[in-house]
Amino acid sequence: MKRFLTPILILLPCMFFAQNTITDDLIIDQIERMVDDSDKDVDYTELIEDYWTICENKININNPDELNQLIELHLVNVFIVDNINTYRKDFGDIVNFDELKFVEGIDEMTFNILKPLICFERPKEKEKLRLKDVVKYGKHQAQFQTERCFNKKAGYQNVSDSVLYKNPSKKYLGSQQKLYLRYNFSYRDKIEAGFALEKDPGEYLFTPKINDSIKGMIGSKAYKTIDYASFHFLVRDIKLVKTLALGDYQIAFGQGLTMGSGMAFAASGGSLLRKSKKIRASKSANESGYLRGAATTLSYKRFELSVFYSNKKVDANLSVNDSTDDGQHVTALQQTGLHRTYGELIDRHVIKQQLYGGNISFRGSNYQIGYTIHKTVLSSALIPEPRLYNTFYFRGKTLVNQGVDFYYVLKKWAFYGEAAMSDNKAPAVLCGISVQPAGYIEFDVFYRYYDKKYQNLYSNAFASGSNPRNEEGLYLSTSITFAPKWKLVATADFPESEWIKNSAYAPSRGQEYNLQINHDINSKSLFFIELEYRDKEKNGPGENTYMRYLIHERKMSLRFHIIYPVGNAFILKNRVEYNVSDVQNSGVTKSYLIYQDILYNPENQPFSIAFRYALFDSPSGAVYAYENDVLNSFSIGSFYHKGVRIYLLGKVKLRWGLAINAKIGSTIYSDVNEIGSGLELIEGNVKTDGKLQLVWKL
Repeated sequence: MKRFLTPILILLPCMFFAQNTITDDLIIDQIERMVDDSDKDVDYTELIEDYWTICENKININNPDELNQLIELHLVNVFIVDNINTYRKDFGDIVNFDELKFVEGIDEMTFNILKPLICFERPKEKEKLRLKDVVKYGKHQAQFQTERCFNKKAGYQNVSDSVLYKNPSKKYLGSQQKLYLRYNFSYRDKIEAGFALEKDPGEYLFTPKINDSIKGMIGSKAYKTIDYASFHFLVRDIKLVKTLALGDYQIAFGQGLTMGSGMAFAASGGSLLRKSKKIRASKSANESGYLRGAATTLSYKRFELSVFYSNKKVDANLSVNDSTDDGQHVTALQQTGLHRTYGELIDRHVIKQQLYGGNISFRGSNYQIGYTIHKTVLSSALIPEPRLYNTFYFRGKTLVNQGVDFYYVLKKWAFYGEAAMSDNKAPAVLCGISVQPAGYIEFDVFYRYYDKKYQNLYSNAFASGSNPRNEEGLYLSTSITFAPKWKLVATADFPESEWIKNSAYAPSRGQEYNLQINHDINSKSLFFIELEYRDKEKNGPGENTYMRYLIHERKMSLRFHIIYPVGNAFILKNRVEYNVSDVQNSGVTKSYLIYQDILYNPENQPFSIAFRYALFDSPSGAVYAYENDVLNSFSIGSFYHKGVRIYLLGKVKLRWGLAINAKIGSTIYSDVNEIGSGLELIEGNVKTDGKLQLVWKL
């Protein structure tokens, strides 16, 4: 999957019928905020898929390692998990939902959040893995999907050979369809294996649709079959081997500062402490951030040793340079994963990237300390084009990172942190304290300092920017259950940068405030009101770098969201969002988004349907809204200008484990005659997309 935020408006999905209505919307709200915070187009499929995996394979509340996943999702805090473990020590394993209500800190809202995600099983001793059991009880899932935009974009228009010869990137090399094939096998929580194949819109399949002269220019860069292929195999709990991963995988240690591939949920209030799994399979078609090779964690008593190795080809901008040993270097690493044009294809798999290292940790019942070290080796030197903002960016072929992490939970207190260093001796530090003086209130303080010279190609620690670099900040949070079924969550963040950034050519500061009130009406109904204010400094107008000055960009957002059932088959969702943006010297702009969702999921019927009608007006910037989608896909609509957004989705279960999922959607603009730009340009004011997916489960 590629980095994108444009609406994936498409035909019938699969996950909304799960009916985990309260938990679903809280997770979705987190991701929507992450999208709004991000300066880049990012595909969040990996995060939502982690959540959906838990929905399908419920967490055993009597297994401490599995409980930590709830902390990673920010659905519960570390104190609730600690109270559950303490309750089990005092009274034995929890056997039903009624007993869960006796655990300190679990109020009605927390109970409703946990209920659809957990199960009650007694911890099992490590069982012998037998091939006949794997074959007999293993589960299979295969899916094939295709999607496309029904409008013909500029990149697919006919271009003469003479024009194409002068500008070979004037046209997409392939068809408009996106194709995706995926297979997964699982045996309990012991074995995972599978593969994924993907062709993005504009990429060719087998043969590019271009003339021979352009084919000659591409040369060996032309791939023979499909652009992206992924394979994963993971096994758990075989004697001393806690985890073994082969193929594509994700890995994270501590708080993700020294080593954190892939993505992690950002804060939505509460502690930022992470206690996630160290190694997991990379099952999505996200073409960046994953590792390819082998990794394993060995466990002996309270010690764990993890070692990993990755060797893969990565996209990059290649440049000739006689001053380097091999006569060439790369100016930037590419992460879009798109290979639609001549220029994008030339950057495909330009260099090799190796990554190897390890982590050792010691864990007690309520604490852990670990040490991580890894080395990145590029086959060609990375030398970014000289700019003021990238003065301290990594340059060279090799990079070593190491760090120490810890957490300690003591009754009402939790302490955690990580200190890291790159091989240029630049430090990066984060530390946090959480306190819960009573079961209905929590306070959190989180401080980070990432030196402007800190360099790390694999880090996903909490930061206001896209990378933990050139940033110092203080994050404050409180969560208060001030009445039964009512909760207030408030956060404040104060980031600042001592060195310039691409968006701010001077040391800059910012401040962000968020206030949210949640009301859990019942187990299937929830509403929240959210108020957010941001103030950040960015470059003022002007092209002369040395004459630029900073201006303030202020934004205030008010969001009202409610979800409630009507009868036994319908669920309604309503949202009203209003934004005011004030850019210094540019005036005030206002935007809004209003939508109505209707979800129809009749009991004991093999189908479900969802419909949305949305109105938006956003003359400056964008407003974002999550959209239901097909299995293992993720859609965030980013709405500019003024218009209407409509989609229809559903799922039909057939026999023999087969299901058809589809989605169709259309966005109609009232104030533009063109949509998009460049090769993505669409003539007219209507954009319509569709998606069709076949799923087979056995």
